[in-house]
Amino acid sequence: MEPVNCIVLRYIESVMNERGYRVFTTGDGKILAMDETFQVRFKFDPMFTDNDFSCQVLAWTEGGLRLRESFNVSWTNGEGIRRFMDFIRNL
Repeated sequence: MEPVNCIVLRYIESVMNERGYRVFTTGDGKILAMDETFQVRFKFDPMFTDNDFSCQVLAWTEGGLRLRESFNVSWTNGEGIRRFMDFIRNL
């Protein structure tokens, strides 16, 4: 069975690709979604533990990247996981 954190990461990448962004991962595990000019439009900072995951989502504004939302979700919280995935889908 596939670990849930892999599903979450693949979902972020899939949605960003559908939106036309190129997805890159930094050496420290951050996910960058860039447009065709390599301007970072979204930055995801996921952290996973055995019990939960957290993710800060930054979005591009006129003034640079700004915190858009911060999540901390227990793996057993199905509603919280769905809320996170809905948020990503609606970016």
